[in-house]
Amino acid sequence: WVQLGAFRDRAGAETLQRQVASELDWLAPLLAVFNEAAVHRVQAGPYPSRSEAGSALVRIQEALKLTPVIVERR
Repeated sequence: WVQLGAFRDRAGAETLQRQVASELDWLAPLLAVFNEAAVHRVQAGPYPSRSEAGSALVRIQEALKLTPVIVERR
């Protein structure tokens, strides 16, 4: 998974999800908001390999000027 942001407020996470979906239509179907320990995380995935997640991370970073990170969901 590629994490694009983490928020205390779910509304903030959903706003980022909508913004990313509107700017990167190829990523929209992969976006999700997960609630973990009172933190709402905007993530894209799953990807079949770390390498593919890395390729997506670079595309996201270049397009949106964000600093996403690769995370492993269990």
